[in-house]
Amino acid sequence: MKIILTGGTGFIGSRLIELISKIKSYETLIISRKKIKINDKSNIRNFKCDLNSLKKLKNKIKVFNPDVLIHLAWDKIPNFNKTNCKTNEKNSKNLINFIIKNTSTKHIIVSGSCFEIYPPDKSYKYFVESKKNILRFLKIKTKVKKIKYTWLRIFYVYGSNQRKGSIIPYLLNCIKQKKVSNINEPNKRHDFIYIDDVCNAIINTIKHSKKSNIIEIGSGKVSSIKKIAKLIKKISNNKLRYNLNLSSIKNNVFKAKIQKAKKEILWKPKINLENGLKKILRLY
Repeated sequence: MKIILTGGTGFIGSRLIELISKIKSYETLIISRKKIKINDKSNIRNFKCDLNSLKKLKNKIKVFNPDVLIHLAWDKIPNFNKTNCKTNEKNSKNLINFIIKNTSTKHIIVSGSCFEIYPPDKSYKYFVESKKNILRFLKIKTKVKKIKYTWLRIFYVYGSNQRKGSIIPYLLNCIKQKKVSNINEPNKRHDFIYIDDVCNAIINTIKHSKKSNIIEIGSGKVSSIKKIAKLIKKISNNKLRYNLNLSSIKNNVFKAKIQKAKKEILWKPKINLENGLKKILRLY
């Protein structure tokens, strides 16, 4: 099985490479802006290329001729302004079109977002629009060429090497720096899903997907920021100290509907929130 992966330097992509490299029947070509350290993994290769300059790799991609495209790349997260989102949209459409026209790819897997259904606020407007436009484009192009697609609507991923501005790295850094953390929105509730569960969902999609689909990937449960803080405090033996904004309001509850994932790709999450946090703390 030959796989092309974009976004290999990102949060999800970097962990996916670690897991997918263990499957010796997979030969993976990573397209990324930065050179990735492979550590002598014979079934993983890396081409340094910006998606704006994809034509430079035209012949190499043709020769590689992937069976599967996994498209995770989204540049400059968390910059969700109009210019950046439209650039990412254009690059994604160009990549999909390029792969369909120049290879015999049978399956295209793209990372969507739960924000398509539940945008947190108006600042995500252009990100949501771009993701929906890419999905529409993907449906049209794959239908014409009779190629299977899977759009994975991923919920709130957490794990090691997560972006520092996210709540869990923030709390862990407060422990490390012996600072009191200020939690402004302790009553906000989200569906948190551990990074390894997300990566295994992608691998299961390669292995078991039989038809084109939109699949939600999450824990199927909701947890508040306050609950996360309490769990980290417990796991760290009370090393975390925090102040809660008592006037914080609750948001609308939304969680992944994982029934389709269980049926279509034989996947369900295995790591609950407490165990996921324990894994991160051991590595921190």
